[in-house]
Amino acid sequence: MTSERDAMITALRLLAALVIIAVAAPLLYRGLQARSGSYRSQFAHGRDALLARPTRPAPAVTETDLLVLPPLMQTYLRRVGSVGRPRVRSVRVEFSAQMRSSATSAWMPATATQYEFFDPPARLFYMKASRAGVPIDVFHRYVDAAATFQVRVVSLFEIVNVKGPGLTHDETVTLMNDILVMAPAAVLDLPFTWETTGPHTVCATFTNAGFSVSAQLMFDDAGDLVGFLSNDRAHSREAGPAAWSTPLRGYREVNGIRVAALGDADWIDAAGEWTYGRFEIRDIAYNVTR
Repeated sequence: MTSERDAMITALRLLAALVIIAVAAPLLYRGLQARSGSYRSQFAHGRDALLARPTRPAPAVTETDLLVLPPLMQTYLRRVGSVGRPRVRSVRVEFSAQMRSSATSAWMPATATQYEFFDPPARLFYMKASRAGVPIDVFHRYVDAAATFQVRVVSLFEIVNVKGPGLTHDETVTLMNDILVMAPAAVLDLPFTWETTGPHTVCATFTNAGFSVSAQLMFDDAGDLVGFLSNDRAHSREAGPAAWSTPLRGYREVNGIRVAALGDADWIDAAGEWTYGRFEIRDIAYNVTR
């Protein structure tokens, strides 16, 4: 009888300890995120600094403005409703996402917030993911012509910290993609050049931070952008450039803005094409003040 009672007491103590851990762990994580050096705090500080910068007026986009673009881009800007709206100086986007590190890895649920500014170009991206219940923070920063990429586990243990010209080159491709997918009217004020390569394709080149990067843009019969393919982004600096693709779909209005709400991020290597990121735009706003 005594041994049964002792076993029950031990089990209850273990259960109590697990409850305490379950309650305390999220509180500890939130506390770590709130400190000044956390990625979340750095993201907020960078956002506020960029929001405080002066911006040019944003007159409405006109049909005449579109004439500098190839016909496929003109149709695309009309389809997303750019004509008659103010030119885009900044964008805020909130995503739900799934991420993985290889073609065979398990998917990690995630949420992300991104700010981009186009006068001059800058990008801040903060993601919260979870693997086996362990929180992971991801912070991309591309400001003043230099990019960094950092990852921490439990907002404390840094496992990735990459910077330098190679990363800035790669992030210039990401910035280019974001502009074309989420803020296409911004191309009217940015250093893009164009070459029509087929009835449904355009080669776009974007220059920023001393780098010029290119991508093939694919449009469907209706004129929506459905694909972006670039050979100018590296999967790893050691392996060299790789093909990077972002298939797009699910066009709909989000917060009054017509956008491809669903998109993937794919690598194309010797084994074929595989998806490492799945994104859904949950909220989007232009010319933001917060």
